[in-house]
Amino acid sequence: MATPDLPDRVDLLERLQDQHARVHDQLIAVTARLGEAHRLDAEIVARLNQAQALHGAILERVAYEQSLHAQRMTRSEEILIRLEQASAQQAARLERLDQILQAITDLLPRRNGP
Repeated sequence: MATPDLPDRVDLLERLQDQHARVHDQLIAVTARLGEAHRLDAEIVARLNQAQALHGAILERVAYEQSLHAQRMTRSEEILIRLEQASAQQAARLERLDQILQAITDLLPRRNGP
């Protein structure tokens, strides 16, 4: 069996060293890309958390506004009921006044001719 001589061994070691350096550089580049991807992921998560917080605040505001709207609707309905009652009372008063006016008109002496 033949053994490589020393210059061949040195050449092989230099090639292995070059190959190791290239792999090392590639690992550094991949690690840098992974770090950037991790930073972007963290930024996305932070933005999602902000969006969720904003969504929660919006939902709370909508619920508050719905509650106010329901209160206003209840008050409006109460006002409409009171207005309908007042209108009915007013109509009854006008009817009574019409009856009184008619009675007064009937009591007034009639003129015979011009």
